[in-house]
Amino acid sequence: MARSTKDLPLIGIWWDDGDRIAALSHLPVVSGPIAGGFIDSHLEHWREWPNVAPQFGRSANDEFFHVPRGRVLMRRQTGQGMIYHGSATTQARLALIAAEFKLENWKAAVDLHYEVGDAADALFDDD
Repeated sequence: MARSTKDLPLIGIWWDDGDRIAALSHLPVVSGPIAGGFIDSHLEHWREWPNVAPQFGRSANDEFFHVPRGRVLMRRQTGQGMIYHGSATTQARLALIAAEFKLENWKAAVDLHYEVGDAADALFDDD
């Protein structure tokens, strides 16, 4: 029996402050961006932030990168989800993010691009 599209795994971007998750998702489009065998989303954090900020009690003028965030891609060949995140995101929160994106088969990897707070500041320390 074929799965309904409402049950298919999704790709996109997300923010998670530890209390709430804002997930912007869509079905993977093979004609979309593909890098290293992954189907990526066209969504961009900086562009979507003005619509998401109020969910975190923030304004569009606040910086989007102060709330932990990440991206969900999909392996083109296997359909496995890949959740990119910063070190502030716990395993428990990753499982919730995977559920938001309807991922049954997924892996997660820290991407320095998504670091926040002291971890992000440490990337630029000259000491």
